[in-house]
Amino acid sequence: MATLESKLIKQDVTTLRQAYQLRKREYDALRAAGEWTGAVLHAGVLLELALKIAICKNMDVTRLPKAFQVHELEYLLYCSSLENAFLNNAKLYRNFRVIATNWSMELRYEGTIVTAQDADSFHQALFDSTDGVLTFLSSFL
Repeated sequence: MATLESKLIKQDVTTLRQAYQLRKREYDALRAAGEWTGAVLHAGVLLELALKIAICKNMDVTRLPKAFQVHELEYLLYCSSLENAFLNNAKLYRNFRVIATNWSMELRYEGTIVTAQDADSFHQALFDSTDGVLTFLSSFL
């Protein structure tokens, strides 16, 4: 019989926060170096980690069930209990959609060419001072 431990991801919320901070430093370095594809890949990972941290907070748990070991941003937003907050703010939701519709972990393997303009669009969607997705989620980080 499987134990609860076997049904939880290994990383606790502290580790997820540390991973977020590390990926953020890498994201900043990739943008500074003009490595647009890497920056966009990291942008999506930042959002994924932020949503997983929000789920931990809203579920009041330190570790997530393995069901959350996914890279599907729409699913993670829904599970975070924050979907209505996004839907009720058109700019915030539009910014979320910029990332959710244009990002995939498949960027790791694809030869996709990402331009500086694409990367800037992702950056604005995440870090806009009033309606950026990560700006909104910062209270969870």
